[in-house]
Amino acid sequence: MTGWKRQDAVFLPLRRPGRRRLWRTILALFLLFAPPIVPHLLALRVPAPPSRPADVVFVLTGGAGRIKEGYKVWLSGAGKDFWILGAGRNVKPEQLLPGPDALPPDAHSRIRVEGWSENTLENAFSGKTIVSERGYVSVILVTSDYHIPRAHLAFRKILPPEVGLSVHPVPAESGTPGRVAWRWARRHFLEGWKYWGYRVLLRWG
Repeated sequence: MTGWKRQDAVFLPLRRPGRRRLWRTILALFLLFAPPIVPHLLALRVPAPPSRPADVVFVLTGGAGRIKEGYKVWLSGAGKDFWILGAGRNVKPEQLLPGPDALPPDAHSRIRVEGWSENTLENAFSGKTIVSERGYVSVILVTSDYHIPRAHLAFRKILPPEVGLSVHPVPAESGTPGRVAWRWARRHFLEGWKYWGYRVLLRWG
C-alpha cells in the first residue's frame, strides 16, 4: 500500500498541469465563440414587418439577393416608398431592379437610390437624413439574415426613437451543404464580433 501511495504522489503533480491547460483551452474557446453567438440570439427578438404598410422600405446593398428581395417586399405593398441605400453614385434604379419598365408611372416616383454611404453605419446616418427630410415614421429594413444584429443596432441607435423599425431578413446561403455550412458559420462569427465593435463605437462615439 505504501508503494502505491508513493506512486500516486509522483504522478499527481504531472496530471495537474495538463488539466490546467485543458481548462484554459476550454475557457479560451468559450471567450472566442460565445460573444458572437449572443447578438444572433438577441436578433430573434427584432420586430418583423407589421401587417399595415410602412412609410418606407430601406434595402441595404452589399449582400446577394438583398435588392431583389427588398423590391419584392415593396411590390407586395409592405411600404409606400422604396429606397436602395449605398448603391453607389450616379446609379439609377433601372440599373438595379428587375423589370422596372413594367411598373406604373406613379411607382417610379416612389423609388429612390442613395449612393454616398459605403457601410452599415453610413447607411444608418443616410437613413436618418431621409427619414427627417420626408417625415417617415415607420421603416422596414431589408438585409441579409446574418447582418440583422449589426444593422438593426445601428439604425435603432441613429434613427429618431419615435420612428418604428422592423426588419425583413434575406436568406444569404445557397450551394452545396458543406459550403453553405462553412459560409453560414463564418459570416455569423464575423458579424457577431462586428456587432460588439458597433456597440462600443455607438456607446462612446
